[in-house]
Amino acid sequence: MNATNLVPAPMIYLTLTISIIGLIGNLTIVFVTVWNKRLQSRCNVLIGLLALFDAIVCIYLIHLRILMILDMYMITSTKCFLLSSYGLFALNMQSSLGLVIGLDRLYNVTFPTRYSQLSNSVYTSFIFMCVIFSFVITFSGYSYSSDTEIVSVCLPPTAYTDKSRVIWIGSNFIISILVILVYGGAHIRCRILKANHVHEQTVETVNRLLKSLTVVIAIYVCTWFLTISSLVVSQVITFSPMVTAEINRQLGWLVIINASLNFFVYFWRASEYRKAFLRLYGLSRLFRTESTSMEAASRVLKSSHVRI
Repeated sequence: MNATNLVPAPMIYLTLTISIIGLIGNLTIVFVTVWNKRLQSRCNVLIGLLALFDAIVCIYLIHLRILMILDMYMITSTKCFLLSSYGLFALNMQSSLGLVIGLDRLYNVTFPTRYSQLSNSVYTSFIFMCVIFSFVITFSGYSYSSDTEIVSVCLPPTAYTDKSRVIWIGSNFIISILVILVYGGAHIRCRILKANHVHEQTVETVNRLLKSLTVVIAIYVCTWFLTISSLVVSQVITFSPMVTAEINRQLGWLVIINASLNFFVYFWRASEYRKAFLRLYGLSRLFRTESTSMEAASRVLKSSHVRI
């Protein structure tokens, strides 16, 4: 196969477009977190950090598409790793921060009183652990990279080789399982509290953000977890080089979607984020006018119904 045909041009430009949209959306989340004091709770700050690393992932994905547009295929595994190192670090931070956010939500609904008294140093320690984990997992890849091994298309799965690939896939698979279990536990605990009418105000506050995180975790399962699970299967079962290359290409869609959709989820599900986004882009007045018009129309309909 000719190098220029390794990735179809429509796929390159479509994934590039989605990545650019994702970059803008994630930077928007970062900006409103810094700018809006109401979005500076510990969980919101974690979400802002996750958005920051998602933005770096989007930059990395844009970078890879530019390499494809420039026909930079068939490069050494060492060069691919060095070009990808910052993006791989961001992917690992994205994965580990997702677990920390899940633990934050679980602790909040399990021990609501203790949660308010929890020291910020605990969060600092967790973030530091995420950084150490991501650094170790990322740069383990350099030890196994080679100047003689050729990578046909530089992508996240192909940036790791040999044992470093196994370490990366295995560690992220374990984290993915833990994320699903932690979020599942948080939802179960929240339903128990609501059923028992315990700490209703706390439960309601947590539940609002949990609704947004529900969609986020659903996307996580359908994208990142599916990506890692597919890579685990490709490690266990030996496919032909052509099939393996195709799997790596198609998994790129899932990685891009996972890094790009959070803005739309929070806009849809979280009113505080939606208001902050609209204010940031100067659209709050327009949407307020439309909302006021709809409310006025509703009142007119109700009054006319009463007269009838």
